[in-house]
Amino acid sequence: MTEAQPLYSDKSLPLLMTAGNGVGDLCAWAADNRPAIAAWLNRSGVVLLRGFGITTAAGFRSACAAISPELRNYVGGDSPRQNVDDQVYTSTEYPAGSEVLLHNELSYAGWSPGRVFFGCMVAPETGGQTHVADGRRICTRLDREVRERFSARGVTYLQHLWDGDGEPGPGKSWQETFETSDRGAAEAYLRASNMSFEWTDLGIRTAATHPAILEHPATGEACWHNQADQWHRDIASVKDTVPGSPDAEKGTSTAGTESLGNHVTFGDDSEIEVADLMHVREVSAACEVLFDWQPGDLMVIDNIMAMHGRKPFTGARRVLVAMA
Repeated sequence: MTEAQPLYSDKSLPLLMTAGNGVGDLCAWAADNRPAIAAWLNRSGVVLLRGFGITTAAGFRSACAAISPELRNYVGGDSPRQNVDDQVYTSTEYPAGSEVLLHNELSYAGWSPGRVFFGCMVAPETGGQTHVADGRRICTRLDREVRERFSARGVTYLQHLWDGDGEPGPGKSWQETFETSDRGAAEAYLRASNMSFEWTDLGIRTAATHPAILEHPATGEACWHNQADQWHRDIASVKDTVPGSPDAEKGTSTAGTESLGNHVTFGDDSEIEVADLMHVREVSAACEVLFDWQPGDLMVIDNIMAMHGRKPFTGARRVLVAMA
């Protein structure tokens, strides 16, 4: 078996394994070597598999399922994306000129995947990297007092989703978010996820409280695991670029509660200082690592240990995502 090696000699992530044996051989190899892949992920958080010639959504799904058989739907997610195959989606539909900052997938929702898979079908002309960062490193580099505030209090994500049968609002409707038009099914997901909710004249208001820092289940290391800086109503984020979310709406004092949109507080309902969140952004940016996509690449991310984002790009770009 080929041993994965660092893509960059001075960076811990991603680890790179290259071969040219085709998707079928990749699936067979991955199914036989899941413990090795898990060990690589426990070491660096990100593994890049290159040279296997993945060109279709079906081939991408097969490779992902060979590594983690229990793939899941994107239920509860707020990112605009298209479903292109069973449990396979476009990575994001945010505008090409916008940057998606570092985050842990679905860290705000009722569930968060252990593994996130990205597959490059078409590489952009420029930019468009799916940049990654080590959540352990971010944790250690944060100002101690900031880190302790988040560690002690956790975070609560507040969301007010519009009703797809009424007037459109910012982001996705509750029907799109929960992948159902059945209120009972949406409520069942929310109850199972220990999320509070309330139906309103506009749609549904939800609240989800989670730790801001997680202990990695395999290594015991502290990992930054949230996306609070992208949910605060007083800070511009890529969420402002979706239809119904003009920049002017930022700063609305009731966004995520009385009015449609998002907000985030500490888990004890106290407000998070904008300065703390900007510090988090600064530290996260200093820890990011990026590489140019090559068609056929498959990147596997440990969603607890590592964060990811997307750089602005030009030209066509088609990157698929799956989760487990």
